[in-house]
Amino acid sequence: MSIPRPIVDEIRSRTDLVQVIGQTVTLKRQGRSWVGVCPFHNDRKPSFHVVPDKGIFHCFPCGASGDVFAFLMRAKGLSFVEAVKELAGPAGIPIEERELSPQERQRIAVKQDLYGVVEEACAFYHNLLMTSPEGEPGRAYLAQRGISTETALAYKLGYAPPGWDTLAGNLQRKRIPAALAIQAGVLKRSERTGGAYDVFRNRLVFPVLDDRSRPVAFGGRLLPGKDDGPKYLNSPESPVYDKSRTLYGLSWGRTAIQRTGRVILVEGYFDAVSLWQAGFHEAVATCGTALTPEHAEQIRRMARTAIALFDGDEAGLRAATRSMGLFLDAGVEARRLELGDCKDPDEFVQKHGAAAFEALLAKSEPLVELVIRRAIEGEGASAQGRARALANVAPVLRRLPDVVRGQMVTRAAGLMGLHEEQVLVALREAPVPAPNASSSRDATPARAETATRWVPTRELTHLLWLLVHHTAATAPELAGADPDDISDRRDVLAAIVRLGEGARVADVAADADPDIARALMAVAAREDLYTPEQAPAAMGAIVARMALPRVEQRVHALTRAIETADPNADPQAWARLTREVAEVHARRRELLARSARRQR
Repeated sequence: MSIPRPIVDEIRSRTDLVQVIGQTVTLKRQGRSWVGVCPFHNDRKPSFHVVPDKGIFHCFPCGASGDVFAFLMRAKGLSFVEAVKELAGPAGIPIEERELSPQERQRIAVKQDLYGVVEEACAFYHNLLMTSPEGEPGRAYLAQRGISTETALAYKLGYAPPGWDTLAGNLQRKRIPAALAIQAGVLKRSERTGGAYDVFRNRLVFPVLDDRSRPVAFGGRLLPGKDDGPKYLNSPESPVYDKSRTLYGLSWGRTAIQRTGRVILVEGYFDAVSLWQAGFHEAVATCGTALTPEHAEQIRRMARTAIALFDGDEAGLRAATRSMGLFLDAGVEARRLELGDCKDPDEFVQKHGAAAFEALLAKSEPLVELVIRRAIEGEGASAQGRARALANVAPVLRRLPDVVRGQMVTRAAGLMGLHEEQVLVALREAPVPAPNASSSRDATPARAETATRWVPTRELTHLLWLLVHHTAATAPELAGADPDDISDRRDVLAAIVRLGEGARVADVAADADPDIARALMAVAAREDLYTPEQAPAAMGAIVARMALPRVEQRVHALTRAIETADPNADPQAWARLTREVAEVHARRRELLARSARRQR
């Protein structure tokens, strides 16, 4: 849906930016700003600025910036429309939506009902585990696995008892139709009796949350000694649950992922929970499915690096190799970790502790190294085998970022017993595989991030600062400037015009190119560049300095013309030339005098 711009602007103006961000970041007042530790990178000192009078936030080290909607989108993983809707209620502004068709209304109603069913099942399982005598087997198993009560509470873990209709009876008492519970994946229809029975029995239950932290599915681990189906059982997909787009643990780990810039990707629910308990909140797991392009894209939006901990068996190695292409498509640096004598991360942290795991993370290797070794092992050590292995590996090496490709070429040459030049030749001749069709569209922003960004000059930065902080005093000084002296970008000039007319910087940034918006947020968050008394003269000096280069070029051109002209050949043309020389020199002296005014 599209929300009208005036509605968005009104919601933004009625929202207390400090209050909203203060729910996530501890803020302290500092002059006209509020500062805190940035939630989007591993900040060692408060560098995250919230400027309420400008309606923006900005972190100088990592560049995170935007308005209140941008903060919610980044901190909670919301879409723009979801962020606007979340703030519309507290702002007292109704969001009018177009009339929905009966089919659309039905789909929305069913999804809301399904959310309610899964939420009810989640609460039922969780209460059984935490408070009921029936939950003792689950509590004993958690204690055996070293999972604390605090962690069980945080992850809303639950217990499904051995009965076939324990949950079904609870849902019936709540007057929840069995058909709806079956669609939600928590009950199944009996082929023999036609009745509904519990999907999860004799299991520790792991609720799977969506990007709004709503329970949408479950994973169930069979308790030891029970014979009631497979070791792990996962909810089927439903209108509210798509395995290919869901990462277990993301709701708990989003802030840590954005702060550290990394994701620790594991294969099991217990691995993610155990790592979270050990302090590695950036751990996530797939939900009983292989890594998908959608998973890789989710990771890309929050992190630069993914450290994958796949099982060391053949299936795990195949999964690791297959994931390499997905990470390349998404623009994520992929690394892997071997756990030595431990079969999984849960066992490792239980046996060796968090400090040892952190030390191990520091030794992670590029995932492409595994791809190279697997290619060599698969093709053999003969000359023909090495040639085939090189042909298999070269397209992957070609797609690596420049900063690591050289290192990996050297590594590949060493592992294959080849000269680097042989690898480079194969790399140049190798076709570049087409990105995965389902991820190529989403991968474009990742590549754009690595492209050269537009950055304003020092003079333009100061000009923007003065317009943002002292609009009334400085806009008149800018009125007579030649736009071509200010910037060759029309969108930059459009933003300057709007600022000069008194538009809020958050509104201007919302409509601007990302690079321009980033520059505006940075100058809005910076304080005390000029005092109010200095501002008019400073703007005049900046405009003069920005105009000087073109005048200097004209002086140079006229000087060359004077040197080559014959005053006797065309006296009138000579007179015009000398007048222009005098005017340009006078203009140059004026600009030099103005540009020499006090600056910082």
